[in-house]
Amino acid sequence: MVVESKNGNYIVTELKKDIVLPWGPPGMVREEYVPGRNRPMEHVIWLDGEVGPGTFYSECLWLFPSDKVHPEEIDKMAKMREMMKDSNKKIGPQPHIHPFDELFTFFGTNFEDPHDLGGEIEFWLEDQQFIFDKSCMILIPAGMKHCPLEIRRMDKPIFHFSLGHSSSYDYSVLEGKGKYAGAELDKYFVYQDKPNLKLPEWRHEIPKQVACRVAYLDGEVIPDGNFYAEGLWFWPGERKPPQPGEEQGVKLHAHPFPELIGFFGTNEEDIHDLCGEVELWIEGKQNVIDKSFVAIIPAGVEHCPLIIRRIERPIFHFTAGPGKIYE
Repeated sequence: MVVESKNGNYIVTELKKDIVLPWGPPGMVREEYVPGRNRPMEHVIWLDGEVGPGTFYSECLWLFPSDKVHPEEIDKMAKMREMMKDSNKKIGPQPHIHPFDELFTFFGTNFEDPHDLGGEIEFWLEDQQFIFDKSCMILIPAGMKHCPLEIRRMDKPIFHFSLGHSSSYDYSVLEGKGKYAGAELDKYFVYQDKPNLKLPEWRHEIPKQVACRVAYLDGEVIPDGNFYAEGLWFWPGERKPPQPGEEQGVKLHAHPFPELIGFFGTNEEDIHDLCGEVELWIEGKQNVIDKSFVAIIPAGVEHCPLIIRRIERPIFHFTAGPGKIYE
């Protein structure tokens, strides 16, 4: 579902229908999500220019280990692999490039240590193999060959979001070398919050008992990057109602670039359940949301206050936009 404000801004709470996954069997349309019947990969939100005018491509999804996947879905996946094998095709992303910068992320759900991925992933940039077991963000500049991707081990669910500054998912399969072949590519992996991060005046420091910041990326962290992004966890607990005249959450502001604001609950039986309630204002209109969602904020549009009113389980939160610095 897309909730439209009076000024044409959007809050997306449901998955786009009839998605053709780029790396599945030819023409396969993503089946509707069924609560309690998880597949190894479950999309929560898919964004593109059809979902929200002026937005950019983004996928937000959960990866589930085998013990969290419905047995019939495991059998279905095995049959799909056989079908792809017969057609000499593979399931999953093949080496390719994009005409836009892409942000690729993985966040683990070990809440004792959110930096722990709870698994191990093999990911290729150009001709270099990287194996990581920490929550991370990966910046992939336009023209950089990337993939294959293989999840070598997964002990707990992993949240993944990717996005690119394009209204659609455009790619070219590439068997040869990309323009970054031979370069030092470790710098494109970010595993931590930005050291000495200075928040703007409309933001405030979040107490550690309320949230855990995991990773932060901008043009100072990766100088040739063109994305700002941050990922963090909010913890459950009582939220005191504001006193008269007291300001809470993030204050009213606007950005010179478009921004995505995402909140995702951790109810494994229903991935659309936010497990809480968030209040977000967009151009003077109040939105109170209790479903996992992404808000699409066009450049220059005033938004906030943003207030987390209730949390029953940990909630993952990200913000991102095609701006070198958060301003």
